[in-house]
Amino acid sequence: MTSQYPFQLQYEMYLKTTELATSTQITYSQTIVNFFNFLTEFNPGFAQDPSVNNIFDRDVSNYLANLQEQQSITNGSYNKLLSQLNHYFNFLFSHYLSTQLPTLNLHGQTKQVNISHSTKWLTMLSEILQDHQIHVYTKMVLLLSSKGYTIQEFMQPGFYQEFNRLSVTDPIEQAFIQGFNSFIKPIQQRQNSRDLFLKQRVNLSQPLLSNAGLHKYLSKDEQYLALDLSPKKLHQSYLLQQLIKLNDQPDSVLMEQLKLDPSSLAYYKHLSQQNL
Repeated sequence: MTSQYPFQLQYEMYLKTTELATSTQITYSQTIVNFFNFLTEFNPGFAQDPSVNNIFDRDVSNYLANLQEQQSITNGSYNKLLSQLNHYFNFLFSHYLSTQLPTLNLHGQTKQVNISHSTKWLTMLSEILQDHQIHVYTKMVLLLSSKGYTIQEFMQPGFYQEFNRLSVTDPIEQAFIQGFNSFIKPIQQRQNSRDLFLKQRVNLSQPLLSNAGLHKYLSKDEQYLALDLSPKKLHQSYLLQQLIKLNDQPDSVLMEQLKLDPSSLAYYKHLSQQNL
């Protein structure tokens, strides 16, 4: 029988030494087959160099996210598949067949999340920026996300320098920024900081709002808007919108503009086709 994934024979022999039922062993092996089929189709880098040492945590994450999107798998199925992949990669690592352990930093789903990559909030942005029921921090997150910035970027100290260079021509966005500046200036003075996301209680040693602190504002407005406002999902929506808009551009241009590696670009291009 032709091997369908690296070290299949060794892994299946190892499965037979475990207490897993035969049907479960078959399921484990099929999960690995499906994973490598996905890599071969959607990861050009792996397709050119199909080595177990050329697999990283983002590849496993992309595979599971794709199943959430395409097959609407439950959190239980997500966790089960991650466990099976982890079993395989642990086998390879412990038997010196691989130097990589791509599942090491991945965690199971602990709550039901909306995995839709909806771009609805982008079409609603002007309306949201004018809604006085929504906190200015939430609005700023949405505005920055619509410009392609990630939470890792706009929560960094000194990001205000990048923000001050941002060219905004939309009148509604300009009006919001003026209102935001009026809101944040007194806080910046109290905190002796020019950053955008600051704690409202004075804390001169640590004036920047934490990610958890920002989430409190987002989660409240998330209920009001009935939209998933997690920064990760917002950035994914931005990427999908841009890929649809720039679908005539070569991959090299897309990777540079959207800051994506070949594997991630292939994954998001696949998702964007579902949104056309």
